Amino acid sequence: MKRYWILLAILAIPALLLAQNISVKSFRSLPMDMTARVTDPVKDQNGEKCALIKVVTTQQGMHFEGGMLGIMKAPWKNGEYWVYVPHGAKKITIKHDKLGVLRNYLYPVPIEEAGVYELVLTTGKVTTIVTDIAAQKQWLTIKTDPPGATVYLNEEIQSKLTPFGKKLDLGRYSYRIEYAEYHNEAGFVELTADKKAQLEIELQPAFGQLHVNSQPEEGAVVVIDGKPTGKQTPCTIEHIPSGTHTLRLMKDMYAVSEQDFDINDGQTTTLNINLNADFGQIKVKGEEVDIYIDGEYKAKNTWSGRISPGIHRLEGKKEKHYSDVQSFEIAAGDDKSLALTPIARTGNIDIMSTPMEARISIDGKDYGLTPNTVNKLIIGNHNLQLSKEGFGTINKTISIAEGETLEINEELPSGKEISINSTPAGAILSIDGQSYGTTPWTGTLAFGSHNIKLVNGKKTVNQQIAISQNGKSSFSYDVSEIETITETVNGVSFKMVSVKGGCFQMGSNDGGSDEKPVHEVCLDDYYIGRTEVTQGLWKAVMSNNPSSFKDDKLPVESVSWDDAQEFIKKLNRITGKNFRLPTEAEWEYAAVSAPLNNRSPYEYAGSNNIDEVAWYDSNSGSKTHTVAQKKANALGLYDMSGNVWEWCSDWYGSGYYRNSPRNNPQGPSSGSRRVMRGGSWYSYAQYCRSAIRYSYSPGGSNISLGFRLASSSK
Repeated sequence: MKRYWILLAILAIPALLLAQNISVKSFRSLPMDMTARVTDPVKDQNGEKCALIKVVTTQQGMHFEGGMLGIMKAPWKNGEYWVYVPHGAKKITIKHDKLGVLRNYLYPVPIEEAGVYELVLTTGKVTTIVTDIAAQKQWLTIKTDPPGATVYLNEEIQSKLTPFGKKLDLGRYSYRIEYAEYHNEAGFVELTADKKAQLEIELQPAFGQLHVNSQPEEGAVVVIDGKPTGKQTPCTIEHIPSGTHTLRLMKDMYAVSEQDFDINDGQTTTLNINLNADFGQIKVKGEEVDIYIDGEYKAKNTWSGRISPGIHRLEGKKEKHYSDVQSFEIAAGDDKSLALTPIARTGNIDIMSTPMEARISIDGKDYGLTPNTVNKLIIGNHNLQLSKEGFGTINKTISIAEGETLEINEELPSGKEISINSTPAGAILSIDGQSYGTTPWTGTLAFGSHNIKLVNGKKTVNQQIAISQNGKSSFSYDVSEIETITETVNGVSFKMVSVKGGCFQMGSNDGGSDEKPVHEVCLDDYYIGRTEVTQGLWKAVMSNNPSSFKDDKLPVESVSWDDAQEFIKKLNRITGKNFRLPTEAEWEYAAVSAPLNNRSPYEYAGSNNIDEVAWYDSNSGSKTHTVAQKKANALGLYDMSGNVWEWCSDWYGSGYYRNSPRNNPQGPSSGSRRVMRGGSWYSYAQYCRSAIRYSYSPGGSNISLGFRLASSSK
């Protein structure tokens, strides 16, 4: 036969098919991205949240290796791979069949738990050259049901399983089709030039299947010809070779059942097997008793179940009691009921009081009036309460020893312990004209009325309190000299705190470069919100709620800088006031309580212990919290660290501190991002520092981003 060959021109040099270098264009942290923490978290082998490396590339077919810590998963996500790695990972290897290998790339920053990072790749392109050769022989195709059969042509085994296709010289061929557990098929096929030959063969099974049921119970283990099937009754076992086989059923508490059966080609054999019971039934009861049979724990208080024939040991254990131990014998078919009664280990108590006839309560149970003897109390600790009208109540823990009598003689107090607190702490305290130091104070006062006086600078509070057995035991007073004004909008009230102007040292030498240099800033008097703007106030002004975590007492979030400006415009129309966002300098001045001491020594707003003042990554439970629940700073401002990030009025400039004006700085005159301060429920502790600076697009919003109000006048 004459053959024709079609030659294709090679349009690309071989180097196009070879791997080109893979390199990293950039790597950065995405602290505001919550994919690994909230929206798509993945846990590692230790049950901790993975970090997420978003690998940006135009090439698919990438493979990733993560060293000893490994890669948890790496799905393709529309232009990037999401590579989940355990926190603490140090390096990554990136491979591509065509582009080569980027080996052991070291991360330039620590990989934090649930952190998100972006790795941008620069790669070459892969070009594929296709060569087509014209067909010169006739096709033979063979399809089988089931597929995957072995093909023999002219008694020569072929290298491809069905479905099979091959170009062959014209002529007559013998074929044979083989498939395990099926009968062979054989015949002849003629290949001619006019059309291809197609064989479609349905293979006939050389097996059948078995369906097994068991009575009176299911769940018997099925074994065929001595091999476990991995199934339990009722079940169907497929692909059993035709012929005679042996079935064995095994189930705990039943005798083994064995039976022969036949399997025919393509047929289903059904067997219904009756199991013979080999157990007795037992029921055990006790009061607050742990039940053990043959040393194995069964249940507490009651248990019923099956027991194999023979002699068994029953034990009932109860704390502070002697165990009840019994032996019993049971035969197949028996049904027995047994009771367990452990014996208590006890002691006694003699109780006296001054005055007498005090009411005795032990563990909440009444035992009459003093003096009295209580016998047969269970050993160990008990709660004793002695009470009498007009006297204080005694509560104490008593310890009863086995076989001994404890003697108690108590004098009931004529007053009770109370505590007096103030905001701020350190106020001078007088009670009934006598000095008692400073707040907070805890001590015992007699029942009746008392005159309380608290002095904090120019602020004095006088109050009369009544001490009674069932009355209050804690009293708190606001003696703050700081002026606070209250505004109400459509039934929702909020407070603004007066901030006396002055000078302070702004910035920090312990943070990022944009916090430096530390420089002096002087501010005029102003007012700032006692809390972040709540969802209740937002709804009262805007008649909607954009927040993800819904509750009127939670801070509003998911609002952009532009949204905050629209809110303030409407609030000012309603109130006739001039509310605004605080400047970045005003925000930090208030956060560090600068009017009181130039600058607070605390790293966070009101404390060096972040858990005292902030809801953040480690304690927030991945959500916002009701405002004013944590400790306030010295100005009485809440949540300036954590809960939600807070918008400021300024444009952000990373180098602004180097040229910031000394008096009332307003930030750069222009920019692309606005300042946000204070950290949030989603932030790590270092992002909740009073000096930390961050920024965001003014049109962008986030479920960890809100704001608080400021104004220049009442």
